[in-house]
Amino acid sequence: MGLNTEISYHNNDILMKVLAEQFKNKTLDVFGIKTAKIKDLIPSVHPAVEANETRNDIIFLLEDDTLLHLEFQTTAGEQDLKRFLYYDARLVRRQERKVHTIVIYSGRIEQARERLECGSILYQVENIYMKHYNGDQEYNRLKHKIDNHQLLSETDTLKLIFLPLMKSEQKEEELAIQAAELAKAAPDEKTKLFAIAALIVITDKIMSESNKRKLLEVLKMTQIEQWIREEGRQEGRQEGELKGRQDEKRETAQTMLNLGMSPELIAKATRLPLEEILEMAKANNAN
Repeated sequence: MGLNTEISYHNNDILMKVLAEQFKNKTLDVFGIKTAKIKDLIPSVHPAVEANETRNDIIFLLEDDTLLHLEFQTTAGEQDLKRFLYYDARLVRRQERKVHTIVIYSGRIEQARERLECGSILYQVENIYMKHYNGDQEYNRLKHKIDNHQLLSETDTLKLIFLPLMKSEQKEEELAIQAAELAKAAPDEKTKLFAIAALIVITDKIMSESNKRKLLEVLKMTQIEQWIREEGRQEGRQEGELKGRQDEKRETAQTMLNLGMSPELIAKATRLPLEEILEMAKANNAN
């Protein structure tokens, strides 16, 4: 299969599994995020109610049984806060746990609102500003370690993951691609997989289609690419098997129609929608 530019944790289980495994028992203290240790990564897709963006960035289940909702932003506005409020309200209803939302702003954002007042609804988030971290210096430091085949510490790995959001002379997208290339060169396989998966997830919303393709090119010759391709082959086999079964049902339905059986009976026998049987009967009559 080709590597789709929309591969991300919300529509690809591979990246979710990698992140869930590698984030366990970690904290994000290095960025001033003070919470209990991470216990698991939970699905962040909710049933769509409106035809707009309905996914969260990352949601962690913490050891204290609360949820940590992380959002990664390159813009700051009231509409963003309203969107987070919408996410969190549905998250509370679905998970029945307390939610702590932290918005991580890229190095270009100097300040942003933390509080939203909507009558009786008061909504509060915590803002973390990556403007305090020099992305160019961090890139050079991490590149020096990797070029010298030194293992990255847990703190180094987290900084590599968040590198595209740090303050830099370069655009976030350019820094994301460079960070992914660094991750691919990491001497430790677990660090490599973790960093690449996290970079794809974190930068999903800020990347243009062309730069997403460049970023996903970095996946080539890595274990993640093999997993994604294998998943695609399995999905293809399942879709093929399903299509084959549906075709057999339609052939059976056509035979039953030719024998003069009622569409209602055929629908029950084949479990095809009655509407589809009626359309087939209509086509038969037209011929």
